[in-house]
Amino acid sequence: MTKPNSDPYWWEEFPAFDGEAEALPETCDAVVVGAGLTGASAALTLANSGARVLLLDAERPGYGASTRNGGMIGGGYRLSLDEMSQKYGADTALRLLQESYNDSYDFARKRIADQRIDCDYNAYGRFRGQWNDAEYSATARGLDDLRKLIDVDIDMIPKSGQRAEIGTDFYSGGMRLNDHGGIHPGKYLNGMLQSAARAGAVVMGNTPVGDVQKQGDGFVVTTARGQLRADTVLMATNGYTTLDFPRLKRRMIPVSSFLIATEELPQALIDDIMPARRMCVETRHRHCYFRLSPDGKRFVLGGRAAMSRVPQARATSVLRGLMSEIFPQLAKAKISHSWTGQTGFTFTFLPHIGQFDGVWHAMGFSGSGNAMAPYLGHKAALAMIGDPAADTAFAQTTLETRAWYRKSAWFLPFAHQLYRFTDRREDRRRAT
Repeated sequence: MTKPNSDPYWWEEFPAFDGEAEALPETCDAVVVGAGLTGASAALTLANSGARVLLLDAERPGYGASTRNGGMIGGGYRLSLDEMSQKYGADTALRLLQESYNDSYDFARKRIADQRIDCDYNAYGRFRGQWNDAEYSATARGLDDLRKLIDVDIDMIPKSGQRAEIGTDFYSGGMRLNDHGGIHPGKYLNGMLQSAARAGAVVMGNTPVGDVQKQGDGFVVTTARGQLRADTVLMATNGYTTLDFPRLKRRMIPVSSFLIATEELPQALIDDIMPARRMCVETRHRHCYFRLSPDGKRFVLGGRAAMSRVPQARATSVLRGLMSEIFPQLAKAKISHSWTGQTGFTFTFLPHIGQFDGVWHAMGFSGSGNAMAPYLGHKAALAMIGDPAADTAFAQTTLETRAWYRKSAWFLPFAHQLYRFTDRREDRRRAT
C-alpha cells in the first residue's frame, strides 16, 4: 500500500508565496508576526492605512493551520448565550453572537470579493449531524431562541430528510446552516498574502521572531535575520505560539488537527455520499468534519484522532476507521494525503484581541478561523492605528491561563481520553 503524502492536499495548488523580500528593513511602522489568515488580513489593513508593514513567519508564509484546515467557512461558536452572559454580561454576549454568526462571515466574504481572491468559494451550506434524538430536540429549541436574538439562515433537518443532505443514516438528523460555504485554504491564504503585498506590505518567510522588547516609544524586534525597530507589533501566531513568548504561550492550547483526502472517486459514489455537496460536521467529541474537494472528485475528512501529536500512520488509520464508520461505502477508498496541523484553543473557547506590555495579539480561534481570523486580524490592525472602527466584543473576552499550564500542554492526552469516554457513553445511550 502506497504511503499517503504527508503534505496537505491543498498545497498542490498553493505554491511558495511569490514576492517575498530578501533583506530585513531597519525600521517599519508595524511588524506582524505570523503570516496566516490573521496576519495577512492585518497586514493588508495596516498597509491600506499607509503604514510601512513587515509580515514575518517562522516557516513559509501560510505553513500553519490557515492552509491545513478543512476549508469550511461560516459563522458561529458553540457556546451558549447563557454561558457567555454569565461570564461577560448580557450586552457583550449578544454582541459576541452577532459578530460570531454574521459580522465575521460577512467581512470574510466581502474581503474575498473586494480583493478578487480566487479561492473556490461556494455557499454549499453546512450540515451539522446531531448525535442522538435528545440532542436534536435540544438543538431545535436552542435555534428557536437564537432566532429571537439575531438573524440566522438555519433550518433543522429531521432524520427522515437526512438522506437528501448526506448519504448516511449515521446521525439523528441535523442542523443545516444554509449560507455557510467552502473554500480552498491554500488559494484563500495565498490570495490574502498577495493582496497584502499589493497594498505595500513586505512579506518574509523563514524568519522566526525570538523576542520583542519595548524601547522608548517603540519596540525592538529580534529575528533570525537580525533586529529592527517598529512602532507597533501584532502577534498572530495562534496554535504555533512558541515559548519565546511565554505569556501568550500559556494562554494558547495547541490542539492537533488531523485530516485525510482520498484519491479521486467514481462519480456515482460521490453522488451517493454527498448528494447536496454540503460542508459537514458532527456534534460528538470525535468532531469529524468532511466535504468534497472543490473539484468534486475527492473526499476530505478531518477529526480528533488525538489532541496532541501521534504518528501519522496511526492518525491515518483512525481517520480511515471514522470515515468508514460514517460512510461504509468508502471502506475501500484509497487515501492519497494524510496531514496534521495545530489549531489554537483558549480556555474559554473564544478568541481574543488585546495587548500584553503594549504588544498586540489576535488569536484563539478554537477551530473556527477561516472567517474569524481575517475579521479579528482586521480589527486588531484598526486598533493599532487608533481607528474607532476597531471596536469588537472580542476585546472584552478573556485570554486566560491556569496555574498548572506552564511550558507544555501535558494535559491534552488525558483530555482526549475523557472525550473518548464521553463518546463511548453516548454511543451506549444511542444504542438503547
